[in-house]
Amino acid sequence: MTASPIAYPTSVDGRDLRIDLLRGLIMVYLIVVHFELASALSIFAWDRLALISSAEGFVFLSGIVVGLVYRRRMERDGLREATRLLWRRAWQLYQVNLFVIASIALLGLIPAVDVFELTHWTNPWSGESFPLYPAAGTAWWDYLVRIALLRIGPHQFQVIGLYVLLMACAPLALYLAGRRLTWVVLLLSWGAYALNHYLQLRVTGARYEYAFPSLTWQLLFFHGLLIGYYRDRTLEFLASTASRWLVYLCVALLAGFFFLANNNPHPLFWPWGHLSFIAPETFGEMYRTWFMKTPLGLGRLLNNVAAFVVAYHLLSRYWRYFERPLGWLLIPLGQNSLYVFILHIYVLLILYNTPLPDMDLFSVNTLIHLGVIVSIWLMVKQRFLFSVVPR
Repeated sequence: MTASPIAYPTSVDGRDLRIDLLRGLIMVYLIVVHFELASALSIFAWDRLALISSAEGFVFLSGIVVGLVYRRRMERDGLREATRLLWRRAWQLYQVNLFVIASIALLGLIPAVDVFELTHWTNPWSGESFPLYPAAGTAWWDYLVRIALLRIGPHQFQVIGLYVLLMACAPLALYLAGRRLTWVVLLLSWGAYALNHYLQLRVTGARYEYAFPSLTWQLLFFHGLLIGYYRDRTLEFLASTASRWLVYLCVALLAGFFFLANNNPHPLFWPWGHLSFIAPETFGEMYRTWFMKTPLGLGRLLNNVAAFVVAYHLLSRYWRYFERPLGWLLIPLGQNSLYVFILHIYVLLILYNTPLPDMDLFSVNTLIHLGVIVSIWLMVKQRFLFSVVPR
């Protein structure tokens, strides 16, 4: 790694602030897309700059963090202790899921509280809404079973249900990597991905499977885990000048994906039209074949890879140029991503019980997005409810 004063000061054992900054960026992206309002921030989301989403980034970067942290833990304290901690984290995540699902259901019993945005998913293109909670009159025991099995809940929080399963399975990947059986992890991961491409299984029956099928989305997590586990061969390579050829290739790919994304005939929250070099029918066929989010099309995966390669290299080579203007905001959000994930659900609930979203004004919506981001950042800095809310 170069000794340039603007480069990232590499430390083998220290926390990788580049990953924290990227996770913080994902949290900002997540807030913008979950608060579905046309603003100066949302015009750059929703497949506008690339054909990727915050969910993919969250799962992939979470895998990297697990690989980074738990390899050190396993080497220091053994696989048994690393497994115990991972399973404890999975149990904590499961409990958080139960609390969020149940609390929204209970708040919905209060006549003055509007929980529609959290108990329904609205198709942003058609405007049609679908219920995510059982109908009134459902037997209490049936309700409890559905909560316990994560078969209901806010769509804005569903990816955390997937995270429970991935954390529970992570010790197996760490064991195999520790035995130099990385090829087995890759074979199992790609095998499950390929299998689900054809069978479209929902192995847990949980609600999150409809958006984030486990057998498909595990691919992002376990590849991230291996990248973090082999940090010296992967992340350090991306940070070095030796990766320049790969970075140039990925920049070219990103330019192509940007061009493709801007030929979308039905862009969301974009006030200035779109390119029309690609016929709508052709774009639709390409998107369905290669870029669908739920089945993680191969084109979408490649777009995610290219974005990470370029972002991590730029952060490594020009860290000071990014850390000074953005680090104060993004690094704390990234280091407390689960806390941010949880809090944004209740901030969203509060917001949609005010008249602000119904004003539907670009300027007001921009202030809402900025206000939510800064409010949650302030809660992180003030350690608001840190003793209660997991991080």
